[in-house]
Amino acid sequence: MRVLLLFAFLIGSAICAPVVRAQCVGLADLLAIGAEPTALTAPKVVTDHLTFEWTYIGPTATMRESAWTFVPSGATAPSARLQMRVQRPGQDVVLKTTQASCVRELTRELKSHKLTAQPVTCPSCEAVRYQGPDYEATIYSQMKGEFPFVIVVHQVPPGMPPAASGTGGVKAP
Repeated sequence: MRVLLLFAFLIGSAICAPVVRAQCVGLADLLAIGAEPTALTAPKVVTDHLTFEWTYIGPTATMRESAWTFVPSGATAPSARLQMRVQRPGQDVVLKTTQASCVRELTRELKSHKLTAQPVTCPSCEAVRYQGPDYEATIYSQMKGEFPFVIVVHQVPPGMPPAASGTGGVKAP
């Protein structure tokens, strides 16, 4: 019986793992999107860094910013959303997700770069910031709403001075 359950678990994991992985966006892609100066105006630039399961949604009456959403097969609501946000200097890449595994994956990547987590004040959530040489990544957990995990990657384009405040231009989602 245990062997049968283990086999069923392994089969289920093999089927579900690609779907979960598809909605996670790696640090390299988040940084590449953030470094691209036309990412806010040319959707294809962002789309090229996402898997085919992501869908581009242009601005609408209810949502003024463009977004890319990931809706798992059979679901009615997105389990991940990626947006670009103007920031002075540079721009933010904001990834909102329901999957804790995406946050764990990104945290492992940041730690592999020998970056340390710095706590961030967040009124009704938990947040940590990782400061890289030309970027910072802030991870918000236990957020209220449809996406409990929010990742904000802020990158200062080459030749631009860093933000004047100590926050590096990143603000809470």
